[in-house]
Amino acid sequence: MKNELVDIKNWVVFEKQIKLPIISGNLYKQYDMQPPNMDVMDERARERFGPYFPEESFDFDYQKIRQDYIVMYLSISPKLKLPEKGLEYNFLWAALDIAAEESTGTWDPDLKTILPEEMDDDTKANMKTLQAKIIGVNLKTGMAAIGLPKQGFEYGNLPQLLSVVEGNYNGMTSAVWGVRLEDLDFPDDYVNSFLGPQIGNEGIRDLLGHKITVGTIVKPKTGLSVSDWAKTARRSFESGLDVVKDDENLTSQEYCKFDSRARKVLDDLREIKEITNRNFVYVPNITCGDIDEAIRRAKLIKSLGGNCLMIDILAGGFTLVQSIRKKFPKMILHGHRAGHGDRTLFPEIIIEGKKVELRHGISMKVLALFARISGIDQLHIGAPKGKMEASSRTVLENLEALNRPLGNLKKVRAICSGGLKATVMWDVARIMNPTGDEYNQDFIFQAGGGTHAHDLGTIGGAHSMAQARDAIADGMKPEDIMGKYFETLLAFRKWDNKRYGEWLKTLNKDSKILVEPDVRPYCLEGELEGVCPVPVDLKTAIVKWPPLKEDLKKFNPQLLAQIS
Repeated sequence: MKNELVDIKNWVVFEKQIKLPIISGNLYKQYDMQPPNMDVMDERARERFGPYFPEESFDFDYQKIRQDYIVMYLSISPKLKLPEKGLEYNFLWAALDIAAEESTGTWDPDLKTILPEEMDDDTKANMKTLQAKIIGVNLKTGMAAIGLPKQGFEYGNLPQLLSVVEGNYNGMTSAVWGVRLEDLDFPDDYVNSFLGPQIGNEGIRDLLGHKITVGTIVKPKTGLSVSDWAKTARRSFESGLDVVKDDENLTSQEYCKFDSRARKVLDDLREIKEITNRNFVYVPNITCGDIDEAIRRAKLIKSLGGNCLMIDILAGGFTLVQSIRKKFPKMILHGHRAGHGDRTLFPEIIIEGKKVELRHGISMKVLALFARISGIDQLHIGAPKGKMEASSRTVLENLEALNRPLGNLKKVRAICSGGLKATVMWDVARIMNPTGDEYNQDFIFQAGGGTHAHDLGTIGGAHSMAQARDAIADGMKPEDIMGKYFETLLAFRKWDNKRYGEWLKTLNKDSKILVEPDVRPYCLEGELEGVCPVPVDLKTAIVKWPPLKEDLKKFNPQLLAQIS
């Protein structure tokens, strides 16, 4: 055991990395849980925590357990309060301390609230029924599974669930230095007491089609007037995007009031829909400090023909989410996770030349489960190839939470955003399918800067996103469309110059490419009247677009010599 952990002043940090599942399955097996060996606990521990030991007759059939208990999967860095007792003793002590705290115990078990001889039969029965149990441990990763009897929960009340499973244990210093809620499992009848997503992934697919949903966040975050904000949204929608959203910190500031912005955007959308015959989603942020005002803003959006409402779920709280879900059952609820990082991210340090994770807090996977239960239809989960996540695996962990079997609740449509642009859409779509090589097209691909920082501005960036989305649906690679769409060519030239250069090397003197933007609105069916740009030979192309000459000089000088 000494080779698997590092001891820092009686603080145990487990070296073996915990891997949260990216494929749905039996969590007890996936976390390699084993029934706890309670024989290592002495009389002192039994006197202190006896009610939370699994009885000898306890049935460890996990499929039965998960129908009677809400199961917390925790990583625990225990204090070695009694080093002479060994790791297993101290680890179980910490887990038992948490089980007691979040069910029928407290820091001092010598309660005299109601003496045993005074208790009525109901209280005696309750005290036995509501006792949490240690149902599994993994001493290689430092994980414990604690079962909380479902009778201790008010069905349909998500804040009450959070108050227990996030609970006090993160602040307890009695037995642990660090504890992190990694995952949760629920009885079906418990999760079925929640409304869950009304529209969900399937409904959004029906609305916007079976291709990847492409969207943007209007940038910069702050400063744009109502007129300029709406103008940017209109250009985005007309140029092929399905979704345009408020940023998480834009609500109803004086420079861009909510009502004015919403009216202008949704008025424009009605016109655009008539022209393009496409469906759209405008995502207005109704998060505010007054639930009545949030409801008023939601009613305004509905009255204007809007179909979506955005809530900063951690800032606004799940009471707000559940209330809006109940009052607006036909609206898409868009969940933004702003602020999650201060709860879900953990530091990595080097100790004796080894990388060690100091796990504390809560995983984003758990927050994704909370969002799904509360009624969110589409949720930000980070992005492979983006700027927000440490690894693609964390994104897939969150994706699993949105898709795992969860009672009768619908699946949630994942949103990938943060540092994305059209050039990485192929890679992201591939990574978002952890079970095969086919592209996952059941998600929303959002690019803020990757749309508006395009060399042709918002219109060019939106076109490049739509072009990538359609190419993936048609089984085409970037190299297949770089010569067909100037917007895609410019995107790769700016954000993936290496791949752009490799494509230039494949050209020959007979190649034709497009070097003019297509500014026509993007339609669902047919094409609008207007001049459609056409590919031209390379000699003409370097005249129309001089940067091509310099690029050929760098990547394919022999071809440049042939056409000059």
